[in-house]
Amino acid sequence: MAGIAFLLFQGSLPSRIATHFTLGGSADRYSSPAAALGQYMLLFAFQAAGALGVVFSIKATPRATRGLRAFCCGLAAGTTYDLIATLWVVSDSGERSVHLPPYQLVVDVVVGVAVGVAVWFASRRRA
Repeated sequence: MAGIAFLLFQGSLPSRIATHFTLGGSADRYSSPAAALGQYMLLFAFQAAGALGVVFSIKATPRATRGLRAFCCGLAAGTTYDLIATLWVVSDSGERSVHLPPYQLVVDVVVGVAVGVAVWFASRRRA
């Protein structure tokens, strides 16, 4: 999903993409588009490795596994939303300074929770 978002925005991206923001929403670190995509993909790889590590290190009950699945999907959805919101803001920046509105953090959490809840309910066992 993140790769698709990157490809959709690729034609409108400046040569520098904001890759880190302060709590106030101002960009304070920039990377090339390829490096930015690589950073997000690395973040997804760490998330996947962490989830797999937990799954293989414990003898989880089906309910605990269901919760972990919901959490991981919600986390991935929130991170993907972050990438899309950043690319959206950066694509309109025209190389000037970038500011990510603070409400984006709230939307990020809402997206993650919504996906997590959907996965939770979709993964319940049919009796």
